[in-house]
Amino acid sequence: MRRRSFARSLTAAALFAPFFARLEHTRAQPSLGRAKYLCLMTTTGSNPSLWNGSTLFNASNQPLQRIADDVVIVSRLNGNGHCASHGSPGGLTGVGYSGFGHTSIDQYVARALQSGGVRTSIPSLILGGDPTQESSTFWRDGSRLTAITRPVAAFDAIFAGASPSDPGTDPGTAEPPSERLRRRQSILDLMLGELEQLRGQLGAEERIKLELHADSIRALEMRLAGEGGTGGTGGEPAPGSCAPPAGIANGDQVLVDDARCLDLAITALGCDLTRVVAVEFGHHQGTQVRLPGMSGGDWHSNYLHSNQIADLTALEAWLTEQFVLAVEKSKRIPAPDGDGTLFDQTLFVWARTMGDAVSHVDSDMRTVFAGGAGGYLRRSAGGRHVDARGQSHQRALLNAAAALGVADLSSFGSGNLGADARLPLEEVAS
Repeated sequence: MRRRSFARSLTAAALFAPFFARLEHTRAQPSLGRAKYLCLMTTTGSNPSLWNGSTLFNASNQPLQRIADDVVIVSRLNGNGHCASHGSPGGLTGVGYSGFGHTSIDQYVARALQSGGVRTSIPSLILGGDPTQESSTFWRDGSRLTAITRPVAAFDAIFAGASPSDPGTDPGTAEPPSERLRRRQSILDLMLGELEQLRGQLGAEERIKLELHADSIRALEMRLAGEGGTGGTGGEPAPGSCAPPAGIANGDQVLVDDARCLDLAITALGCDLTRVVAVEFGHHQGTQVRLPGMSGGDWHSNYLHSNQIADLTALEAWLTEQFVLAVEKSKRIPAPDGDGTLFDQTLFVWARTMGDAVSHVDSDMRTVFAGGAGGYLRRSAGGRHVDARGQSHQRALLNAAAALGVADLSSFGSGNLGADARLPLEEVAS
């Protein structure tokens, strides 16, 4: 380039710089939604060949056809090495083992809603998983969070103090609600006192975990005292104004119990007890499967790594069915504020903690979106497929935040994955 031409280009750049800056600023603003509720379902990775094909729906995800008009499937998301091994923390955080301050997307959204003035009895609800395994899925500020794995414990945590009608209970022998509340609150006071005594005996990391546990107990104590807030900021129904389910029981199969936890989570949203629920199915290693139509075995060792394709396909279809049942249930529940149904106001997300769980690579991850989501999702008749073409999978996670109106996405996940890494996928939003 000649000196004169170079000088002209510099002059033009200087003249148009303010406009370029404005264009860049406009491009960097995510499209925000008006969804009120987030329901996150998560599982380990799969064999991508089961989901790849010439059609959007196949044997592994066939139940999605029942809600096809409400579904967006995103493929070829890149985990950037953060989700390439079983137990990697990056699935819901976008940050790998070498990172710090891991916070999963459910906690990120819950915190943002609280900062924005949304108050619910339960800030966020984490359920499911395998009670025999230690989860590495949910995080807050670098500390792993423990899910409630058993349905009865989940019921007690969600509906503390509630008294579901049980035809098998003799009204004459039932414990009075006031006495039950007093007893439960006394137990919580005792637990908090014991935790306070432990505080001085623990190191810094253990104290952080202890404080998280104490926070959950305080939230439950507020529930019992009836001081949990109104679930929102303006004339919305009080939490717990709907009837809790009856007949909740623990089973002898991990995945069936996880399905029960997901059902309870939808009920919790319908009661406006929380705005964010996350339910894990199984564990990345060691979950036994004994479901109809499948050979008994271990999800990780047998289904994934012993090439039991027929069983893995059937399991994927079963997991898909649980996701669809949750969506369908939300269509039958009135929205807590009376505006349509719970479905209309909820974003459902099925996210994976890994991509290819057979080959241990994360260059082809899948995320499924569904729900009315306050009009946030760009839906099409018969379903939509979005080919992410290698874009960071954390961008799909950020769609969950943007759908609920979270504007500040600057501190989620990894910031060294390109200029758009902390922006939601534009192809998902309407």
